[in-house]
Amino acid sequence: PNSTCLQEIRAFYYRTIDSCSEEHDQYADTIISDHLNIEQVVAFNLANIPDDAEETYDACWRFLECLGMHLPRPTTLTLAISNIVESPSTWRLKARCLSSLARLYDTLSQLVEASHAFQAAEALYLTAGDPEMMGHCLINRADSLRCQGRFIQSQNLVENLQHSDSWESLSETTKARAWYFLDRARMYTFTASADELFVKSGEDLIWCLLSKVWHWRAKFYHGGDAVQVNTRLEDLYLQCTSIGNVFDRREALEGLAQIACCEGRLSDAMDNLQTLIGIFEGQHSGDVLWCTVRKAVVASKHGNCDHARELIQKASEPFQIFSLRNARIFVHRSYGSACIELTAGEYDRAESYFTATIEACDLQANLVLKAFSMRGLGEIAFVRSNFTLATQRFKETRSLCAEMGVPPQHLYSCFLLDTLPDKFKGWSLFLEGLSPFANDTT
Repeated sequence: PNSTCLQEIRAFYYRTIDSCSEEHDQYADTIISDHLNIEQVVAFNLANIPDDAEETYDACWRFLECLGMHLPRPTTLTLAISNIVESPSTWRLKARCLSSLARLYDTLSQLVEASHAFQAAEALYLTAGDPEMMGHCLINRADSLRCQGRFIQSQNLVENLQHSDSWESLSETTKARAWYFLDRARMYTFTASADELFVKSGEDLIWCLLSKVWHWRAKFYHGGDAVQVNTRLEDLYLQCTSIGNVFDRREALEGLAQIACCEGRLSDAMDNLQTLIGIFEGQHSGDVLWCTVRKAVVASKHGNCDHARELIQKASEPFQIFSLRNARIFVHRSYGSACIELTAGEYDRAESYFTATIEACDLQANLVLKAFSMRGLGEIAFVRSNFTLATQRFKETRSLCAEMGVPPQHLYSCFLLDTLPDKFKGWSLFLEGLSPFANDTT
């Protein structure tokens, strides 16, 4: 095509990118159908910056946001972004592209790559004299580390920000966001009293409701009274519902499901999870599958293992492509299936699922589900009276706890829907140094 035609194509694609939103409309359809061509146009223009350079940078980060919303996939723009020449006129523009790239990585569960991209954006924003956006990227990086189970690193990162010269330059809402994600990490490591957690972030108008939900969940994880916490969460759930915040409702309902499960009210737990499925149905397919896996695991503990398998199978069928491109969903489903098979006494199947989960966790650097799965393999070895192998698996689990910063006895304290049935006692015997592990816990 001639240069005029190319300019028209470029202008059309840029208008499409600029008009694209979360809505699945004609702009989203164009992104989905022409994504490869759009990507090539953006990459070419990044490498051959025209006079309207800022429009090209805007098209780059907006296109990455469009991919994240409508067609999450790896992008070839990574190299083009890294090759942007850094100067006072491009520091913020390149940083914006890097932070959008990081969010796409996060959507794809490529958390290590997301952390690296956020870190690169942080440095550019700091150089450009924009501490607010630097802080925003740093907090996102801390959350990526938390999602990997690297709670100590996440905690240290936010605490370093709080002690830096940039802290006082941050807005009060960004400071509250920093406190919120700091306490999400501290909750797992049991390095702070539950009474302290989510109090600072709860003082902010934007973060107050979510912080209250997590404050009471943390109180329960740290040994608080179930009846009191349940009452508080029920009240907070109604508040979340009244203001229409879907994701805050999720956090409250999941907390209620956890309490019900711990109290043996498995039907109530499944009802809470079914309510969550209903909230997300037709809007957030990944959340539907996630909650269905949770419900299936609870159903298996209720003795309905066939029904549990059927739930996962039926929920997975419409989302095969989604689960493949989102490794976090794949690992969650794989671990859930392992728990169901373990509960059913199908140890060969459970072993296969636990092993697959560990392999996927190694690719994602996910320490949490790797630790849970390693413990699961230890329990299978213990049931088979292979105490040497069980000891090895439990030692590996304990090492993963140390890497995460989680006390071994609290491995499941904040993950109450991921626990194994009480009949599997190998891990607790190992931690207590009881027979047959009396001489093997060092």
